[in-house]
Amino acid sequence: MRRRIESVLFAFPVLLFLSGNAHAYLDPGTGSILLQGLIGGIAGALFVLRLYWGKLKALLSPRARGAPVPAPGPRAEKDR
Repeated sequence: MRRRIESVLFAFPVLLFLSGNAHAYLDPGTGSILLQGLIGGIAGALFVLRLYWGKLKALLSPRARGAPVPAPGPRAEKDR
């Protein structure tokens, strides 16, 4: 199994560089699809960042590393 994977990983770049010209036509819709994919990827990355923002913030905050938590002030007692 490992030998087969190694042969495929070797053959793919060789075949990629040895291929000839395709003489393909790219219509204007192709640029639109590429732009849509780029915008979708950015939106997806921002969504994932927003989804995990709290965990990331807690990981990087000084409180998560053992720093002392400040005592509540008079406003915190008044809110109770």
